[in-house]
Amino acid sequence: MMKWSACLFLLFLVSCSRNKVPKDILPGDKMEKVIWDMIQADQFYRENVVKDSGKTNLTQARYDLYNKVLQIHGLSKQTFEKSYAYYVDHPRLLKAMFDSLSTTGNKQLQDFYKTPVVDSSRLLKLKRGLDTLKMK
Repeated sequence: MMKWSACLFLLFLVSCSRNKVPKDILPGDKMEKVIWDMIQADQFYRENVVKDSGKTNLTQARYDLYNKVLQIHGLSKQTFEKSYAYYVDHPRLLKAMFDSLSTTGNKQLQDFYKTPVVDSSRLLKLKRGLDTLKMK
């Protein structure tokens, strides 16, 4: 019975430590924010920089945007690459991160296309104001 207890305890410890990242690796929430900003930088690149491609070296412009994201987050390229490699080697963690990023993106997209809520009392005041202007 004691052997089984020891085995279960060891299994518990191993399973609990799977989601913990080493100290020199960015925690999942921080990595997720950095990747989100990288995605946004890439979107900016595709929508703005590429259209003005006659004036810039496109490859360098993209790397400059990525470096700016790393600078904003106070990270070195090496720290980011090491952390990214860690998450690539741990597909469960990477999948959870990208699922969360996908959810965030979908929510922002829905919010963008959501019909704005109109305050009817403000509209009524505006209409009254326009009516008084017509009367003058």
